Amino acid sequence: MRCPYCENTDTKVIDSRPTEDGHAIRRRRECERCGRRFTTYEKVEESIIMVVKKDGRREAFDRNKMMNGIIKACEKRPVSLADIEKMSGEIERGLNNLMEKEVKSSFIGELVMDKLKDIDQVAYVRFASVYRQFTDVNTFISEIEKLMGKKPGGKDTMIRIAIDGPSGAGKSTVAKAVAGRLGIDYIDTGAMYRALGYKMKLKGVEPVEDERLAELLESTDIDFRAGDIYLDGEIVNDKIRTPEMSMAASACSALAMVRRKLVELQQNMAASKSVIMDGRDIGTVVLPDAELKYFITASAEERASRRYKELMEKGQDVSYDSILSDIIERDHNDSTREVTPLRQADDAVLLDTTLMTAEEVVNRICTDAGKML
Repeated sequence: MRCPYCENTDTKVIDSRPTEDGHAIRRRRECERCGRRFTTYEKVEESIIMVVKKDGRREAFDRNKMMNGIIKACEKRPVSLADIEKMSGEIERGLNNLMEKEVKSSFIGELVMDKLKDIDQVAYVRFASVYRQFTDVNTFISEIEKLMGKKPGGKDTMIRIAIDGPSGAGKSTVAKAVAGRLGIDYIDTGAMYRALGYKMKLKGVEPVEDERLAELLESTDIDFRAGDIYLDGEIVNDKIRTPEMSMAASACSALAMVRRKLVELQQNMAASKSVIMDGRDIGTVVLPDAELKYFITASAEERASRRYKELMEKGQDVSYDSILSDIIERDHNDSTREVTPLRQADDAVLLDTTLMTAEEVVNRICTDAGKML
């Protein structure tokens, strides 16, 4: 790396860490000739995503343009630039993980509103007013009532959406987008099992129903805030999104003791508010009386391809064959376990996403939900 001060090519790295949004690596360097220090950023080169505008025009996705819109919405609000950068990074990574060459601008707008709703509801309404082109005060009132869990006119509304399916089928991506568009809470039940599996690994607790596991469950707290998952007060987003934690989640989810504990937490969350949940047994066990149920799946090869791309973009050294093997093994474990095996609920709608875009799936669910709200 060439020194920007003396142009010497002999420099050394004295510190290296990921940026706040996890989108790049920040390296602090020191020139071995002049001794001055400078910072460089290393970023994985990603394929260009084309954004389809409302009038049919296409342009390359511009993260800075998206950030400027978010910054305007957050003006004079208690939202830091670090929060905005993190939000923008998560949205950009989500778009890349879709493996789509083109996405509609409306889909990106919904993703932004989904994030803003969790961070600052005033900024959310500001952004929505411009994006959705509110024309009168009644439209503002309607949007605020949705945030409060009410139908326009003051009537309470309650809708529970259950999404089941195998690992890597796109359940979480779809559920988050639907939650943002409908203004309801998203509960990532799979992340809860991953978090618990992560803690069991750290504490050396085997996936066996004994006193050690009972004590661990008693002392475990899992929560969702502003799009992050907290395990005993610590954010564990990236730590639980690995193939190893995927298998750990599958192992601990087969234990009746574990499922009773987490199902109780999930049912309590859905008892007093509208939610969308995704997992393995939401429609059959957690929310058997949900107003809408879907079973989202895709071929094992397609799911492995999506996961491989996601992990490679995060800088993890993985192989496609290994991921495919893990997915096939997990599918077998989930569908054959004795305790609540993975299966499609009798009244669930089957959605195969192998040849569907995420936007198409989101539109289908939102259309169904819109008929009930």
